[in-house]
Amino acid sequence: MTTPTRTVLRTPGAALQAVSGLVGQLTQGAAAIAIVLVVREHTGSVALAGVVAGTLAIGAGVARPIQGRLMDRHGLATLNAVCGVVHPAALIAIVGVSAADGPHALLIVLGVVAGLALPSISTAMRVAWGEAAGDDDRTAAYSMVYLTQELSLLTAPLIFATLTATSSASTGLIVVAVLSGVGTLAFAASVRSVHIPQVASRSRDGRAKVIRTRGIAPVLAAAGAIGAVIGGIEVGVPTLATAHHKPAAAGILIAMLSIGGIVGAAAYGSRQWTADPAARLLSLTSAMTACAAVMVATEGLVVLGLVLLIAGVALNPALTTLTLLLDGLTEERTAAEAFGWLSTGISAGTGAAAAIAGVLVQHGGTARPAFAVAAVAAVGATLLALVLRRPVLRR
Repeated sequence: MTTPTRTVLRTPGAALQAVSGLVGQLTQGAAAIAIVLVVREHTGSVALAGVVAGTLAIGAGVARPIQGRLMDRHGLATLNAVCGVVHPAALIAIVGVSAADGPHALLIVLGVVAGLALPSISTAMRVAWGEAAGDDDRTAAYSMVYLTQELSLLTAPLIFATLTATSSASTGLIVVAVLSGVGTLAFAASVRSVHIPQVASRSRDGRAKVIRTRGIAPVLAAAGAIGAVIGGIEVGVPTLATAHHKPAAAGILIAMLSIGGIVGAAAYGSRQWTADPAARLLSLTSAMTACAAVMVATEGLVVLGLVLLIAGVALNPALTTLTLLLDGLTEERTAAEAFGWLSTGISAGTGAAAAIAGVLVQHGGTARPAFAVAAVAAVGATLLALVLRRPVLRR
């Protein structure tokens, strides 16, 4: 029997877009840790390494809506082709400048450039696959986007770790950057024929139209809240693993969250759903809240791994459902910009929660405050899901 996911994959060009998109997003899963290792190794400064990695993340978050607007205006291929050259070039330059003990300010600038030029592949996928799938299969299409992204996030650290172990962190970063560039250019070539409705010229006052769309604020707030769940978990997991004197277990535990996300995305996109997206979101965020509450109480790594697996199963479908809700609120001709704002909301929530959790853990000494941040964020996402069930916010 043909499932919605198979229908999406049978769309002309979709298989190539999935494979090239997976490769093109490799730096999203490896660039931050690679930059930290490379810059620290060559400069001896952990602080500088953190700043360079942080500027990449900030630059990417700021750039997403701008990149989306450019794709709405000029198509999906051009922007990603440019990013496919600039982004890996900036990462390779970071290796070169670090090795040559070049100016620290230049490293920070290169981090910003790498972030601003981070390929917007997931946004482009949502536009291309959403248009190809039509209204009936958009759940499958958007689930496939998150499935592809999650596979990339799981694969990238393994590639980087292997290269680092056999050669060096610098070699690992260069190879991952080159692979990402090749994948992005192939992805750009594969989406050249995707039709994007033209956006009429907008005045200065009209540029913020997407962000001012009625009902979009609670969707983006929910995206931020779900991102904050991720941020709290990312701090809590290594803290608890370290407390057990098993810091290496942190990578396995985070991988459990990714594996759950892969399973959730595959299952969510494999069937037709009759329930309203807002009702689905409420169920998914409630499940995330329950998982986060268990994380606060747990002391064992095995139990935590199982809970993270379950949380991952709910996490990606929740993000997919937010994409569906956003899709229903915005016009097709501004879809890329709207999806860019969604990415920014998730990133902002993740970063803010990680910062807050870090401070709380520093003072508390245990992982419990970090998981509490994730739990509070999950409660917030659930409350926002209740708001989104109001008919006035849906079309």
